[in-house]
Amino acid sequence: MPKTAKLITLIYMYDAEDEEPLSETLQAYLIDEDRALFLSNGQLWAQEVRQSEGDPDIYVGGHEDAGVIIAEDVQGSAADVIPTLIKRWTSMTALDFIVRDLVDAPLLELGLTI
Repeated sequence: MPKTAKLITLIYMYDAEDEEPLSETLQAYLIDEDRALFLSNGQLWAQEVRQSEGDPDIYVGGHEDAGVIIAEDVQGSAADVIPTLIKRWTSMTALDFIVRDLVDAPLLELGLTI
């Protein structure tokens, strides 16, 4: 992940059954040439995206693209949350991330330590 992320406009496409396709325009951060982080309805997403043919600052993604919810019940705006996470993640090693964020954090929520 780069130390800085490019701020982009993401058009996220929904294609619900029995409904016309819907879209949502979101502020997102491009963290690789085809990956973006964004917030939607309190959920932090990492999503595969593709660049728009008409505008280099607009990207498109949707439910058919690879994506994962990283966190739920996120408080704050994308501009507040995402750059802080990127700075934190890029300042640690893979081992730090595994121990502190994947193993230790859930245990601390339960009052346990390793």
